[in-house]
Amino acid sequence: MPIWRTEMHNSFGKTSHRLLRVNELIKRELSEIMQHLDWSETGLPNLTLTLTEVNCSKDIRIARVYYVPVGRENSKQIEEALNAKKNYIRKYLGKKIHLKYLPALRFIEDKSFEEFRKTSELLKTLNVETEGIESNDSHTEKE
Repeated sequence: MPIWRTEMHNSFGKTSHRLLRVNELIKRELSEIMQHLDWSETGLPNLTLTLTEVNCSKDIRIARVYYVPVGRENSKQIEEALNAKKNYIRKYLGKKIHLKYLPALRFIEDKSFEEFRKTSELLKTLNVETEGIESNDSHTEKE
């Protein structure tokens, strides 16, 4: 195997260039489709979602679509609405992209941003506590 092939393979893990392109294509088209959907019948008018990532299985039969609801807290209701519209979304996706197999969509809420926020808040509190200890140490040394 040529060197450039092994380097390329290692840099993308086990994901091929084609799969990366398919993931991006599906993400782009799903964003477009979901932007124009009428969410009022699901009880969520003006629902806005940010699609963070799409991961297709290697055979492109299943696509895991990670999303973040913008300004919404009722994630259970959003998940139910997405699952109710899943087949409708998949049908329009099939009209926009031409693949041998149209993947089944699995919508998953991306909680990584929330976890990042919690971690950064925790680090801030640790930093404040550390600064407080250092200032107490400096007062002790002056006396």
